[in-house]
Amino acid sequence: MTATGDGIAFRGGAGASELVTVAAVGDVLLHDAVQKFAATRPGGYLSLFDPVADLIRGADIAFANLEGPAAAGITKTGRTTAAPAKLWDGWVYSGYPMFNYHPSVLDALKQAGFDVLLTANNHALDRYAVGADRTIDAIRAAGLHFTGTRKRGESEQPWYAVTETVRAGRTRRIAWLGCTYGTNGLPDRHGQVLLCYRDGARVLETIRALARRDDIDAVMFAPHWGAEYEHEPEPRQRTLAVAAIEAGATAVIGTHPHVMQPVEKHIAKDGREGLIAYSLGNFVSNQISLARRSAPILLLGLAPDPKQGPAGKLRVAAFGWIPIWVRNENGRMQVEAIDRAGPEAAPHLEHLNGHLPPANRMPASADYWRQNACGPDGPAHRQDRLTGEY
Repeated sequence: MTATGDGIAFRGGAGASELVTVAAVGDVLLHDAVQKFAATRPGGYLSLFDPVADLIRGADIAFANLEGPAAAGITKTGRTTAAPAKLWDGWVYSGYPMFNYHPSVLDALKQAGFDVLLTANNHALDRYAVGADRTIDAIRAAGLHFTGTRKRGESEQPWYAVTETVRAGRTRRIAWLGCTYGTNGLPDRHGQVLLCYRDGARVLETIRALARRDDIDAVMFAPHWGAEYEHEPEPRQRTLAVAAIEAGATAVIGTHPHVMQPVEKHIAKDGREGLIAYSLGNFVSNQISLARRSAPILLLGLAPDPKQGPAGKLRVAAFGWIPIWVRNENGRMQVEAIDRAGPEAAPHLEHLNGHLPPANRMPASADYWRQNACGPDGPAHRQDRLTGEY
């Protein structure tokens, strides 16, 4: 899909006091060079995304795909060893093709404002079963939520996570269900990873069950899927995305291709409006092409369904995006808002404007829609799509 100036709008809008904001980014893909850079910085991994941390923290709930384990003391061969003190050693903590990150990356993501991580992806078993176990332990220790994997011996634990936020005096609970197309051929002998297509019936039934629950206000489906470096979704992506919305998902937030894929609105047979983002590209990586260094912070504004009253289920009331890029020069690797960068980032914005609706572009401000009502006639849709100014 080529983006147009028309933008994507949703019925009804919402007042600032009741709006729940969600920020989502793509792949946290830490190649060797990225890990080496973080190891040289006083802030460690936080230095990678600190320039956009205010934008992440500005959301009520923030999501990212953790592309690889964060398993202390597990080598590339799956053996247990003393955990190195340094962030990168090339054997325990390493990049492509068998990723594993120092667990401090999780504290950094938490400090940057993230709340929930996708752990189901093709690199989920890069440190085998023990690596998946230790990653979950580290995520829990950091105070983060995760979805799509589980530990050995925890087969009764759900595949989904539930995040909470308080808005207009009410606690809003959003469920997150993640899955992956596969695990790079590594066998999942202990059933630790939820697969999008093989387990498709289970995925859709889980979405239906969550959508029916009185204590769940919205369901976010986070599949890891698609063809790498392709801007167009595969037919089976489109089929599963539509099926997820029809089953009750509020939005679909996809990852894996490392480049942008379309963002679309789907109107379910029951009249609900859902958002489908097939791929958000890379949040941070050492992939060097323009398309692989250009990405959005995806913004969703969720508000009560007017038909159900103030205490009703949450629906998508607004969609926006903030353009970001990975600055990769002279050994420096950091995620930056394009609005805050120099003219060297202009081609990245042009690229994103070709794959996302420019009319939905938001300025690099942590306020999002807080200061104004949002909706098809609100300020979020009236901004100048070249300057980002109102």
